[in-house]
Amino acid sequence: MSERTLRIPTFDIGPAVERLKVALGADAVETTEAEVSQFRDPFQHRSWRDFEPGAAVLPSTVEQVQAVLRIANECKVPVWTSGQGRNNGYGGAAPRVSGALVMSLRRLNRVLEVDEESATALIEPGVRFFDLYDHLRAAGSKLWMSVPDLGWGSVVGNTLDHGLGYSLTGDHIANQCGMEVVLANGDILRTGMGSMTNARAAHVYKRGCGPSADGLFMQSNYGVVTKMGVWLSPPPDCYMPGWLTLRKDSDLELLLEVLRPLMIDGTIPNQPMIINAVCAMSAFAGREDWYDGAGPMPEEIIEKIAAQPGFGRWVMRFALYGDEKIVERQREIVQDAFGRIPGAEVSFSKYDGRAMPELENPHERVQAGIPSMALDRMTRWYGGENGGHIGFSCAAPITGRDGAALRDLVRGELEAAGLDYSGVIIVSKRSMIHVGLVVFDTEDEAQASNAYAACRSMVRSAAKLGYGEYRSHLDFMDLVAEQYDFNDHAQRRFNERIKDALDPNGILSPGKQGIWPATYRA
Repeated sequence: MSERTLRIPTFDIGPAVERLKVALGADAVETTEAEVSQFRDPFQHRSWRDFEPGAAVLPSTVEQVQAVLRIANECKVPVWTSGQGRNNGYGGAAPRVSGALVMSLRRLNRVLEVDEESATALIEPGVRFFDLYDHLRAAGSKLWMSVPDLGWGSVVGNTLDHGLGYSLTGDHIANQCGMEVVLANGDILRTGMGSMTNARAAHVYKRGCGPSADGLFMQSNYGVVTKMGVWLSPPPDCYMPGWLTLRKDSDLELLLEVLRPLMIDGTIPNQPMIINAVCAMSAFAGREDWYDGAGPMPEEIIEKIAAQPGFGRWVMRFALYGDEKIVERQREIVQDAFGRIPGAEVSFSKYDGRAMPELENPHERVQAGIPSMALDRMTRWYGGENGGHIGFSCAAPITGRDGAALRDLVRGELEAAGLDYSGVIIVSKRSMIHVGLVVFDTEDEAQASNAYAACRSMVRSAAKLGYGEYRSHLDFMDLVAEQYDFNDHAQRRFNERIKDALDPNGILSPGKQGIWPATYRA
């Protein structure tokens, strides 16, 4: 399969920038190289000039978002939107079309409501996981939230990009309820029950009457989400984080077979994360501490890492929550199940979820909905402070054969590129996401080029085996979309028809997830 030929219209953002300074104020528009550089792909090699933003605008109200879109339509300039733009493994805040105007929603950063009775919150897209957590604690709320491993991103942005967390509400899409969206023409839409004025159930009941539109605004370029309802959870009586370590690389297959029924029946209610030895060690050390040779790390070195206390060839973190007696029974079930894996070791900690101590372990913090940045260390495996990564992320059933197929595919492609295999598997109720954490030195152009080339190759190789990426780096969005090819790419044609109807000038995030407006399609 080949990527389509595009025709990028010529545009000049200069007049739009001047009008935006008048409409929003000069402090809301950033044009200097230093200001705009923060909206580049932070892990690109410095000499590369793909996905270069032309300028940035930071509205602070819904009315200002409307003004940005009005001016963009009138000046025919593309506007790439982001919440915090911190998802660096997928391109950060950078736009698909170089020279485009980046609209960052970081200043729309208010927690608008918290409903203690219904355990819900209403937030704007600039609210970080840290911000929501701090707001809840400052207000004296006991409610728990969900966080991904790095807490500096946007709660809304993570949800819209199909992100996951690791507590009881870690399936972020399933725990989103009600949106406010500014469409490309400036019109404001509220979804679900929020379509009623003063709706009582806008953030507790997902559907209204008629089609549910929320999903259309996830991983799309159909509108700008300016408010979103999120579901929280009451503090559990007992919080019991657990660890499982496996001795052999091949134990992964058996683990997934044992784990699947525990996920489907809800015995393990959160989203476990399984990581290999290299990935686990990257949270604590640099590659040079173990091996400084060229090419992929030798097997004997990986075995030495796996032999460290608390490590293994694979390590899984997970957690149990709820009434103490029920949690204790769940622990027994889990221990009995994992006991069928030869050499597996299981351990637990136990806390009162209503009176949590200060947790030092970042994994225990994350599974308790407490944001952290501790695991950012993983990107420094190569290159130290200049380290970067790409997430290559395929969805699959929770089976041993699928886990082995993706592990072997990604490891083979990365080792052929001279890179170490760093594997992460995030498990949900009936599916798993295998993330190849493609880590590289951003200052080493040859290594960075090899990393990108390996990812492109993996997209095609995975598709032949029936695996598609569930989210994509900027550089591969068209290639990933190309793999969704049923009935002559019926899904892409459907997406394009919606795009052309809602955004006839094609100004809003052109190319997002491979959805290009008519003006760009050759």
